[in-house]
Amino acid sequence: MPSKPPVRLHDTKPQIRKPLNTIFTFLGAVFLLFILIWVGAQGYSAYMGNVLNPSSKEYVDESIPAIISTWSRDELVKRASPELRAIASNGQLDQLIATCAKLGTFQSYNGAIGRVNINISLQNGQVITASYIANATFKNGKAEIQIKLIRHNGAWQLLGFHVNSPMFEQ
Repeated sequence: MPSKPPVRLHDTKPQIRKPLNTIFTFLGAVFLLFILIWVGAQGYSAYMGNVLNPSSKEYVDESIPAIISTWSRDELVKRASPELRAIASNGQLDQLIATCAKLGTFQSYNGAIGRVNINISLQNGQVITASYIANATFKNGKAEIQIKLIRHNGAWQLLGFHVNSPMFEQ
C-alpha cells in the first residue's frame, strides 16, 4: 500500500504575500478616499454653482447697462474688485472708456449668458468666479462684452471687463 504524504499544519513557503496585501489594501483605501473626496468636491461645486448662478447673472445684467449706457468710468470703478483695481491704472480705465465711447449712444442690451465656477485649492481655499458674455447694440455698431466676476464676502465684483467690436478693428 502506498504511503500518504505527511499532513502539513503550516505552509513552509515564506509569507511574502501578507505584507504586499497590506500595502495594496492601504493604497486602495487611500485611492478610494481620494476619489470620494474628489466626487464630493465636484458635487459641492455643481450644487453651489447652480445656487449662485441667478445672483451672478442678476449682477451682470444690472452692471453692464449701468456701465455702458453712458460709458461711465465711475460705474466701472464702483463695481471693480480689488484684483481689478490692482492691475488697471486710472489711465487704462480712461483709455478703455474713451475707446468704447466711440461706439456711440447705447441702444439695446440682449442679456448675458454664462455660469459660476468654484475652485477649491489648498493655497487659495475656495474661490468663486463667474464668466459671462453679453451683446449690446450702439448707434455706431454692435459689441460683445465679456465680464468676469469674483465673489468676495458674499458680494459679486468685477474681475474683468472686455469689450470687443468690429468697429475697433478698423
